[in-house]
Amino acid sequence: MMMNNDDIEKTALLTEPKAIEIEQYLKSKLTPKRYAHVLSVRALAIDLTTRYDADLRKVNLAALLHDCAKWMSTSELYDTAANHRIQLDEIECHNPSLVHAPIGAMLAVSRFHVDDPEILNAIRIHTTGSSRMTLIDKILYVADFAEPGRTYAEAHTVREIAYQDLKKAVFEVSRYKIEHLLTKGVLIHPYTIDAYNSALREISEPIHNNL
Repeated sequence: MMMNNDDIEKTALLTEPKAIEIEQYLKSKLTPKRYAHVLSVRALAIDLTTRYDADLRKVNLAALLHDCAKWMSTSELYDTAANHRIQLDEIECHNPSLVHAPIGAMLAVSRFHVDDPEILNAIRIHTTGSSRMTLIDKILYVADFAEPGRTYAEAHTVREIAYQDLKKAVFEVSRYKIEHLLTKGVLIHPYTIDAYNSALREISEPIHNNL
């Protein structure tokens, strides 16, 4: 069976030395469950990349690196931020689950020499979202929430929406995140509110293309 151009490009990405280097690092550092999550995010992200004609290499690297700091303990995350002079905002200082994103972006540069601004930004905001998300940002934000290994019902719903309308999928992810955080009674990062408002505006306007 002959492969089409998309399949050939995907195969090349999976065997790229940089991707293999990152995978080996992740496998040695992350728990098996977290490592499986990363690979599942990567698979969904690449599918969405093909659907929306994004840059496959950038999405591949962003997806592989998005949780590359998840092996660190809370104290290690905050110590790393201090040692590398990474400025954390008030919400990040009170919510350790957000800190792996900026640390991950730093590791992408310092350990793997990945310095593309689009890749780094996608890593930084993959948990919170933001008001101005690029196509790569949106794909990673949605894929992280909705990869097939996620067991909550909302993941399945968002995954189905994502193949039809990525803007609406971003809206649903931000809405679900806000609702979940409200039930927990914890601080909500303003970027997540911004992501919700921005996505709502986008899906409320006439849609000329589904970015």
